[in-house]
Amino acid sequence: MDGIRFLWIVFCFLLSFWKGLPMAALLTLWGDYFLLFTEHYSVGVSFFLLVQMAYLRHLQGRAFPWRALFFLPIGMVLPLLFLGILYAVLFLFHFFLAWQKEKAQPSVSRKLYLLGLVLFICCDVTVAWGYFFTPVPWLIWLFYAPSQLLLSLTAKNYAHTVIT
Repeated sequence: MDGIRFLWIVFCFLLSFWKGLPMAALLTLWGDYFLLFTEHYSVGVSFFLLVQMAYLRHLQGRAFPWRALFFLPIGMVLPLLFLGILYAVLFLFHFFLAWQKEKAQPSVSRKLYLLGLVLFICCDVTVAWGYFFTPVPWLIWLFYAPSQLLLSLTAKNYAHTVIT
């Protein structure tokens, strides 16, 4: 089943070349690889921190900070709970910035992007629940699969609104 899930992420990565952010999708691919096929969860979450950085920089109209890749070895030794909290902070900032941009210049694409982020939040809450209690993989992927599809199809045009 994990192989099928990973193929979905590969599909979303390929779609990202059309309307999404290939760098964020590539980092997502690596993060999912570590979360699905290894027990190196800190590495997977570290990749997802970089995903959030890629989206944030894009929303700010800036390039991905390549030096951020040096964070990966540090992320491997940090406690998973700390990485999860850091990830949540970055994600909430990402959501807030995307919401601001949608309010400044509404569009169907931006609404779909925000829907993708809401689904992603639902996925992350389900993952966090599973960290403390019993994981529910089918519920995680019920939220995650459509969130990745929406982000892959709508992210590219998001940086063109400037918030004043």
